[in-house]
Amino acid sequence: MSKAAPMESKVEKLDEVIVSVTRSFEIIEMMTESVDGLPLAEIARRLSLNKAIVTKLLHTLESMMLVWRDERAQRYYLTYRISNLGLRHLQTSRLLDQCSAALRQLAEETGELVRLAIVEPGGQRIVWVQSFAGSKRSLRIDPNYTLDIGLHTHATGKAWLSTLPFQDALKLMLAQGIVPLTPRSKTSITDIRGELEEAARRGFALSYEENEMGVGAVAAPIRAPTLGGEPECVGVVSLAAPSNRMSRSDLESCGLIVVETTRRLGETWPLEARARSGAFPRIVE
Repeated sequence: MSKAAPMESKVEKLDEVIVSVTRSFEIIEMMTESVDGLPLAEIARRLSLNKAIVTKLLHTLESMMLVWRDERAQRYYLTYRISNLGLRHLQTSRLLDQCSAALRQLAEETGELVRLAIVEPGGQRIVWVQSFAGSKRSLRIDPNYTLDIGLHTHATGKAWLSTLPFQDALKLMLAQGIVPLTPRSKTSITDIRGELEEAARRGFALSYEENEMGVGAVAAPIRAPTLGGEPECVGVVSLAAPSNRMSRSDLESCGLIVVETTRRLGETWPLEARARSGAFPRIVE
């Protein structure tokens, strides 16, 4: 009886959602994907709200210096305060400082693009936080070509999902949408499950022109002991290269090098980051 009380308390808190806060962050999120800003009417349309409510939300965000309004174009843009807050958070945890040397070394050794993604608190999303491009090659892919990580198409997404029970991984993929991004994208649940199981056995995942034509990648999860004691995936390191320079077998041969990098990072992962990741309560359904 006494053990059920904390669980009931967590479930109750999930219902304590302030709608205006949720909508404000929806506005911020949609603006991150807009290069040319967004007009009031478009924001209202996407939120399915009337302009009066959206105007109040935008005025609030503007007063907090999170968005700014171009009077001539009548469009709203994000300020850099959001990104600055994120960078300050990462610097406080010493995460990027401790990871930089190992990631830079991997980029220099392979000559290719190396990126670090971290699992956000709550374990519901993985995001890019850092990248290094090797200097051995002149032809490179853009390290910022997208902010989204295709869970079923990108090596980073597969590497993370391979550490989860398949039903949990499937929920995350279904929420994002299992749609083909290229002719080589896998959309069969059976095929995806087989690939995740193979990635779990090998310790790394591979994606070859599944997320974008002309680009391949290999990625491995970073496992770090959490405050709960058990190792947990706290992030992923990926190595990406143009397919005309590295074949699928070439990328596979880099798998163990990436795994060794993630092993080193897991051993030195900041305790503060472990606490925010592994000890963060999961959403109860």
